[in-house]
Amino acid sequence: MGLLMSVILLLVCLVISNIISHYIPFIPTALTQIAFGFALALAFPNIRLEIETEWFLLLFVAPLLYNDGRHFPREQLWQMKAPIFGNAIILVLLTTIGGGYFIHWLIPEIPLAAAFALAAILSPTDPVAVNGIAKRIHLPEKVLNLVRGNPSSTTRPAWSPSTMRSRRS
Repeated sequence: MGLLMSVILLLVCLVISNIISHYIPFIPTALTQIAFGFALALAFPNIRLEIETEWFLLLFVAPLLYNDGRHFPREQLWQMKAPIFGNAIILVLLTTIGGGYFIHWLIPEIPLAAAFALAAILSPTDPVAVNGIAKRIHLPEKVLNLVRGNPSSTTRPAWSPSTMRSRRS
């Protein structure tokens, strides 16, 4: 019952933040949602939402990645596979190594291996953020697909439905 109430509460907050974002179009939706969540956390400090990692991945991350993969032009993804994977590997490695050393320097109590793991979690780009920025800045379609393709290749598992469908077509 607690999981169901948490999910319903999160969905209600999502709807409210999207309504607010609709009336403030110059602020990206993701920033509006973060600000709304921060305001709720300050207004109701005693309320805690605890969702296990597996449920969070199943309910929120998987649908976002599926939707991103479903709307991505497959032909352009295949044509740009080398730059996309090059960016994915180079960017993730650089941010993981650089971020790991920075986190370890900033907080010496964190072991270097844990700092690398934390930096690796933070390194992939977010497809939602890319789409939010792309709405406001007119990027060439090729550049936009290159940037959108990177998160798809670094975060989507090889067995996801959108990947399986693109292999068949």
